[in-house]
Amino acid sequence: MIEIAGTIGAFLAVLVVLVLVHELGHFLVAKRAGITVQEFGIGFPPRITSVMWRGTRYSLNWIPLGGFVKMLGEDGDVELNRLREQGLTSGEIETAMAGAFNRKPVWIRIGVLLAGVVMNFVLAAGLFAVALSLPIPIGHGPLTVLSVQESSPAEGRLAEGDVIIGADGRTFERSADLTEYVAGRAGFVVELSVLRDSEQIDVSLIPRSVTQEDRQRGIGPVGFSYEPERLVEEPSTVAGPLDAVGRGTAAAATIAVQIPGGLANAVGGLIGLNPDAGDAMGPIGIAQETGRVLEAPLVSQLLFMGVLSINLAVLNVLPFPPLDGGRMVVVLLESARRRKLPAEREALIYLTGFAVLLALVILISIQDIQRLVTGG
Repeated sequence: MIEIAGTIGAFLAVLVVLVLVHELGHFLVAKRAGITVQEFGIGFPPRITSVMWRGTRYSLNWIPLGGFVKMLGEDGDVELNRLREQGLTSGEIETAMAGAFNRKPVWIRIGVLLAGVVMNFVLAAGLFAVALSLPIPIGHGPLTVLSVQESSPAEGRLAEGDVIIGADGRTFERSADLTEYVAGRAGFVVELSVLRDSEQIDVSLIPRSVTQEDRQRGIGPVGFSYEPERLVEEPSTVAGPLDAVGRGTAAAATIAVQIPGGLANAVGGLIGLNPDAGDAMGPIGIAQETGRVLEAPLVSQLLFMGVLSINLAVLNVLPFPPLDGGRMVVVLLESARRRKLPAEREALIYLTGFAVLLALVILISIQDIQRLVTGG
């Protein structure tokens, strides 16, 4: 029970940090652009406490699922209609709405919406830069087989608990050198030297060729998960702060480019269009993975958080309501039409998008629960 509570607490802490960084981007650019920010909240209501400072309410709320920024005019003309109902004059209404989000030029509104995505990307690049600057734990020694994938070259040849000590008569000090050697022999017979029940045997198999997409889905050349004999910290190869930032940014960009394709495959798998797609991971799966990462070295924790941050950035920029990308599409559509969408139509677009996203989250969460039940 304590372990579960720790996992949930760590997951919520990571979620709050990532979402607050995202919302901070919206907040800073909105303030800089002269938009009236009515509230910056940590967590979601009901409210615990709040304080007013320079025209903005800063609140702490009970539901610890991130945070939010509430800007005047982001809900269309709802505020405008409320002021009219209060009997204010046209001049008073114009003064009150001067800092409204929907009264600002298109480029400013796009900048505000894009700022959250940029902040998550910057956070990811920064986390990667720090991780790459630290000593890296590298696997050394023989590999212990933890599990074997079905329909893989390893099926029927390797078994859980086998210890792989070499390949083709060669031994390797670093675990990665062994796996890279085997991967490079795709299509050819490889003789693995294996310790099984204290007896050394030779296991012949033919590694398969795999793509980067296959690797992202957990498909390897041989098809088994493993644990190295020991982890040895090796010095970072980063030359300095600028090199770290450059490498971190490049890593974030590489992952960002790969995410849309992986997301499309995962959604295709959910709705039955791509049966071979790997399972998507939802909130429950991410929380479970967070618990595992808590036991990993600091480098792994930083990389994990960076990957989550870049995923949040890419997901939010997708042109799908009510995500930031979808809201940008609405802003650009209104600009092209030179008139605002009717409030009812805009609300319907966002409500429909939210319903679809909620359905996807539910489907992915069902997969997460099935993995928990089956131990996958």
